[in-house]
This record gives sequence, structure tokens and C-alpha cells, in this order.
Amino acid sequence: MNSNMIIETGGGTDDATGCGFGATNVDAAHSGAATFGAAIFGAEFGLSDAVLEALKNKGFTAPTPIQAISLPRLLADEGHLVVKARTGTGKTAAFGIPLVEKLTTGTRAPRALILTPTRELCQQICKEIASLTTRQFPRITAVYGGASIRNQIFELKRGTEIVAGTPGRVMDLMDRKALDLSAVDYFILDEADEMLDMGFFEDIETILKAVKPERRVGLFSATMPDPILKIVREYIGEVEILEDAAPEDEKPAVDQFYLVVKKEDRLEALRRIIDAADDFYALVFCATKIGADELAHRLVENGYPAEAIHGDLSQEARERTLRRFRSKLTKILVATDVAARGLDIERLTHVINFDLPNDKEIYIHRIGRTGRAGRRGKAVSLALPSERQRIKFLSRNMERLLGTPIVFAKVPHVKAVMKAMKRRIVSSVIEAWDADADDPLQSGDASAAIAEQGVENATAVAGEAAAIPAEGAVEAGAAAGAAPAVSLLLSDPVAAIS
Repeated sequence: MNSNMIIETGGGTDDATGCGFGATNVDAAHSGAATFGAAIFGAEFGLSDAVLEALKNKGFTAPTPIQAISLPRLLADEGHLVVKARTGTGKTAAFGIPLVEKLTTGTRAPRALILTPTRELCQQICKEIASLTTRQFPRITAVYGGASIRNQIFELKRGTEIVAGTPGRVMDLMDRKALDLSAVDYFILDEADEMLDMGFFEDIETILKAVKPERRVGLFSATMPDPILKIVREYIGEVEILEDAAPEDEKPAVDQFYLVVKKEDRLEALRRIIDAADDFYALVFCATKIGADELAHRLVENGYPAEAIHGDLSQEARERTLRRFRSKLTKILVATDVAARGLDIERLTHVINFDLPNDKEIYIHRIGRTGRAGRRGKAVSLALPSERQRIKFLSRNMERLLGTPIVFAKVPHVKAVMKAMKRRIVSSVIEAWDADADDPLQSGDASAAIAEQGVENATAVAGEAAAIPAEGAVEAGAAAGAAPAVSLLLSDPVAAIS
């Protein structure tokens, strides 16, 4: 087989909010029934009834493009694969289904090893693969730092067929003679480019030598730069490359924007983006751990439900932060690239690049967090004046790779922000009245409280509306009449609508 073979799957103007940041997502219609979808998998790939039952329970309707080309090859037990697939295209199931299909008997030593760069991705992979089986086997064990190694050793001693882990913890368990990789038939690297780029190369090389020579290797990643691909070929040999070159209607449904603002004005620009959106549930990316902490702290000081996540947090703190974010108790998660790698958060409305990424691969990874499962998302990058050429170069790359450029947009105007806030406040008041229609006094108290809070918010926005001296600058006086307009809600909410 040709080692260079590539098989591809086929198949900015301002609005009322100032720059298109306020639209809400709409669920895509579900196509086909789960039973019919399971039948499609069975007919195409010859999967067992047990696996088909699991796919039916999960509501799978049809294989994704990357699953359609990778499943036959992984099920056939032939050769090594490099699979280039974006986040959200079903790549975990692409390697998980063959493992569940093939590993049907219990063993003492694992027969499959999945390496991931982060603890969160390791946990998600384990959860996804566990949901693909309805039988006793295979069993899957997660091993990663920040959790009790004692418990992990206990699980390994009980026997497991699949181990998913981070390189450091896998190496630690190997050194303790608690993890025997001599029986591994399937060696999977998820987010392979990130692991090799993060300095895990020597660990991966050591781990690879510990598995038997006739093992199969599968590398899954959104990107695979040529230098890394060269290393892969040197150590693994001949590989088949499968690439998710999705058609236009299957590319990330993300509207991409960039703003040009001075460094000291980025927080104010971010606040306006948040306030202009009808719903804001977002990942905000920073370049450093310190930067992520500082931004989250400043957002909280300004009344926004934000938290930071990065590598310095303990495992317990990371899990607690993610639980709050997934339940939307926190609606803004400020993250570094490494900490956010592999996070699968549903229904994100925005991805904000508070700091620009270093290259196009990282940018693609970031924006792939939104615009998934048939919903449109927004990616907004805050570029410094000195970064104009950099963002334009990135835009040309996105137009070539994704079919759409990154569109210049203005910082949302204060009037547009106030209009959006007024609309939300009115909606809240009406909902309060409807909920308490049988108690006029209570209804009036509820609506008044909501409206008074709206006045406070409006006044705060107006007070902070000093002009941003960059593209999209607005005049501070634009918000002068905003608070009185909102205060109309106190006396006549219906009139406020008009």
C-alpha cells in the first residue's frame, strides 16, 4: 500500500447586535430512526447484534464520513492508519466501535491501549467506548495523573481489555510493573499531533517499544503537520492516510469574526460581545495560565459567571469546574489550549480567542468546539493592531481549509448592546408575569425586581462605555439614554417592548 495514499471523505456584516454575535442556535432536525441507523451500520460493516444494539440505544442514524472510510479498514485488521478528522466528526466511535466489536473475551493484560494528551479527553473516551458495549467485555480502564494510582492499579489487577491513559501515568504504571503492554494488539493515539508537539515523543517511543511488534497503530487527530507525519513514518513505517475532507454542508457551522482592539480594551470588547448575545455559553482561550486566571477574575469582578481551567489546577478542582460549566452554573470557561484539549461541551454558542493562537492548527482545534451537532456557532478573535497581518494570513488559510474567511467586525455599539439587554429584560418580565398571573402583587414584585436589576446592568454598561480607540470605536455618550429606557419597565413593561 502506498504510504502517501490519501483518501478523502466526500460527501461579515453588522446586525442588530453590532457584529452578528447575538444570534441563537437552532437544533437541526433529526433524520431517520435509530433502528434504521443501526441497520445501516450492520449492513455496511457486518457488526454484531450486541454492538448494533448499543448504536441503536445511542441514537446513531448513519456513520459519519470519517467513520464510513475508517471502520472497514480498522475492522479488517490491515495496516497502520493516520486519520485526520476534526473534533465532532465521530472519530472516537471510529476507533471505539472496532475495539468493542473485536475484544469480546476477558483477559488479564490489556489488548488495546489508547493514549491521550489530557485527563479530560481520557475520561471522555472511556465514557464513549463504555456506551458502545452491551456485553460484559470489553472492560475499559482510565489511567491518568491527578487521581489515585492505587485505585487504578487495583482496576488493572482485576483485568481489563482496553486501557486509555495519559503518557505520564502509563509510564508510571509500567515502571511499577502494574501495567503489562506485551499483549497489546491495538495502539491508538488520539490527538496525536498535540501529544507529539507537547514533548511526549520520548514517552510515546518508550511505550511503543513495550507493545508487541505486530500491533496495529492508529493515529487520530484534527491535523497532522508534515514534520510530525515524517516522524510517524520513521517509527511506524508505511501508513495509510484517511482524511476528513468534508463537503461544504458538513464543515463546521461556525461564523468567524475578528476585531482589532488595543490590549487594554480587550476586556471591554469581550464584555460587549457577551452582553450583545441573546445567549452566551462560551470557551475563552488565553495563551497562558496566568492570563486565564487574571481574565476569569476580572470577568467575575464585573459580574459574569466565569471560571478558569488550566494545568495547574488539581484534578478535583478541574472536575468541579467542568461540572459547573456543563450544568451552566458557570457560562464562561477561560482556558489554555492544553487544558481544553479534547473537552466535549455541548451547545457552546461562542469560542473567543482572547489571545490569538500560534498557528492555524490550534485555531481549527479551538473553533471546532462550537458549531456542532447541526447548530451554528460563532468564533470571535480579538487581534491587536500589531496583529493585523497575522489575522489576515490566518483568514486566508481558513478560507482555503474551511471555505470561509475570518470576517472583520466592529466592536458591538453600546446602543446595540442596550437594545439586546432591553429585549432580554422585557422577556424576563413577561415570563415573570405569566408565571405569577394568579398573584398580581407577587407578579409586580417579581417584574420590578427584574427591571431594577436591568437598570443596574444598563447603568453599568453606560458607565463603562468610554470610547474604545480602535476599529469599531463607539462614543461614550451613545449609552446616555439607555438606563432611562430600561427603567420604563418599572412602570409599563408592555410599552417598553415598542
